[in-house]
Amino acid sequence: MKKFWKAFAFVEDVTSGGLLFLGVTVIFYGVIMRYVFNDARSWVDEVSQYMIIWGTLIGTSVALRNNHHIKVDMLFEKFPNKVKYLVTLFAHAVGVSFGIFLIYYGGGLVKFTYISGQLSTDVGIPLFKVYSILPLMGFLLTLRFLVKLYETIKDNGQQWEAHKAERKVDLG
Repeated sequence: MKKFWKAFAFVEDVTSGGLLFLGVTVIFYGVIMRYVFNDARSWVDEVSQYMIIWGTLIGTSVALRNNHHIKVDMLFEKFPNKVKYLVTLFAHAVGVSFGIFLIYYGGGLVKFTYISGQLSTDVGIPLFKVYSILPLMGFLLTLRFLVKLYETIKDNGQQWEAHKAERKVDLG
C-alpha cells in the first residue's frame, strides 16, 4: 500500500507542477510572440489560464497531504488536546463533505456542459473538459481528507503531545 501512496503522490506532484510550469511557459511564449515578433496569439491567454488553474487546484491536494494549507491556530493552540482532537475530527469531516459536494455538483456541471455542447470562447475547447477539474479535485480532496481523518482517529490525539515536546526542545 505504501508503494501506491508513493506513486500517487508522485503523479500528483508531477501533474500539478507540470501544469503550472506549462502554463507559465505558454505565457512566456505569448509575451515573446507579442512583443518580439509582433504576432499575438489569441489562444495563449485561455490555454495558460486553464493550465494554471488546473495545476493550482490539483496542488490543493498536494498542500493538504503535506500540511501546507493556510490555518489560523492561535486559538487552536490554546485548546486542551481533547478539544483539539474533536475540532480536527470536525474539520476533516467538513473537508470530506466539501469534497463530496465538489464531486456531485462539479459532476453536474460537467454533465450539463457536455449535453449542451458549450465551447470556450477563443479556442473552442469543450467546456466539459475544462470543468472536469471540479469533480477530480473533489475526489482528490475527499481522498486526502479521509486519510487525514483516519490518521487522526488512529493517532487518538497523540500528535499534539509530540508537537508540544518538539516546541519545548526548539525553545530551549
